[in-house]
Amino acid sequence: MASRTDGGQAENRPIGIFDSGVGGLTIWRAIRRLLPRESLIFLADDAHVPYGEKTPDELRRLTADIVRFFLRHNVKLMVVACNTATVYAIDHLREQFPDIPFVGVVPVVKTLARRTRKGRIAVLSTPATSRSAYLGRLIEEFAPGLEVTNVGCDGLEDLIETGNIRGREVTELLRRHLAPVLAAQPDVVGLGCTHYPFLRARIKKILGPEVRVYDPSRPVARRARQLLTWASQLATQEEPSFRFYTTGDADHFAAVASKLLRFPVRDVGHVDL
Repeated sequence: MASRTDGGQAENRPIGIFDSGVGGLTIWRAIRRLLPRESLIFLADDAHVPYGEKTPDELRRLTADIVRFFLRHNVKLMVVACNTATVYAIDHLREQFPDIPFVGVVPVVKTLARRTRKGRIAVLSTPATSRSAYLGRLIEEFAPGLEVTNVGCDGLEDLIETGNIRGREVTELLRRHLAPVLAAQPDVVGLGCTHYPFLRARIKKILGPEVRVYDPSRPVARRARQLLTWASQLATQEEPSFRFYTTGDADHFAAVASKLLRFPVRDVGHVDL
């Protein structure tokens, strides 16, 4: 792994971040805030969203192609900003690309188990993540003896992909998915999909002020900082660059990303995997 001995250039290489769509922008936002000197490259694999409908083999092939794209851009760290891709593909990616460090996103079960006072927790994720053996193992390992409400929120990711997160359709879908959570009365809820933090305020409003809602974006950013610190690769540049790519429609992605981030996303590049 490159270090500071090369005149200060290696640490200013970009961080690569990808998701099946715009959800990973919540991770992009957290990394930008915590590591303001880092250049970031973000890829939305919109041509293949949602990942929850793909087989594990399809996900491993798609994500490997995405990593090869990032390696051509000389990234120093890869962030898999998608719960489903992390669950089904990150181990494969680490084996296939041993020279690049990876940071993944997993449901915050361990945090929920530590923070609950009632012994009741809930996890909101995509249907694929909710039924995965990976999440089941996390619950078994970190939440034994706790009452766990595990909700697979079908359709929610697709609505967020449109960028219209304040409409009646989103409210109705949230109320349907949060009904079993309200019935179970947990005191902590984890957002197990990177899309969902865009709806965090709406979720908190429905659940009420006594329920704490956790998402993985800040822990992922802290893990990225930790790995870069260990490798002496924290950026030193004053003016980092931000580049965005999509495998789908570039204009559509730019419009949705700008709306969600409240940040002007321009000059989006198109990528064919």
